[in-house]
Amino acid sequence: MPSYEDVTQRAGSLRAMTGLAETEFQALLPHFEQAFETYLGTRTIDGHPRTSRRYSPYVTCPLLTMADKLLFILSDLTHHPIQELQGQLLEMSQANANKWIHRLHAVLHQALADQELLPARTAEELAVLLAKHKTAAISTSPLFGMMVLTGQSSGRKIPKSRKKTPVARRSGTHAKTSS
Repeated sequence: MPSYEDVTQRAGSLRAMTGLAETEFQALLPHFEQAFETYLGTRTIDGHPRTSRRYSPYVTCPLLTMADKLLFILSDLTHHPIQELQGQLLEMSQANANKWIHRLHAVLHQALADQELLPARTAEELAVLLAKHKTAAISTSPLFGMMVLTGQSSGRKIPKSRKKTPVARRSGTHAKTSS
């Protein structure tokens, strides 16, 4: 898997891999980093409670930077590749890819929850969310701006078909064949 620096060198690659523009990615990154540090302050990368020493990244870690970790989990959620493929791309086993996916998914969920950007799961939650953001004059988060209604579509209207319109008419004469 290419690193974040490699992906940002090609125009449009970041959006294709993650669904986010570079400004949106950069806006999410500090929240993701904070959630990651909070998670690993209490848990190991395997998910067990941390008892002895604090987390420090190891030298051979396939995801060295925080941007690489965020790129990894967002691309996984966007494209859903099999874990064997992700393991091969990062030169690790499928089991290790599974471990990273599960840990980073929990971290991303917490980062979005801290910013109140999780999707509504019920109609009541959606109504509360829409009422809250309707009262706020300006959203402080660039990610919520992507979800605002943009008005009517600019595409042409497709006319409705009539039920009684014949598809084709039969001609009154039939072709005769000679034997």
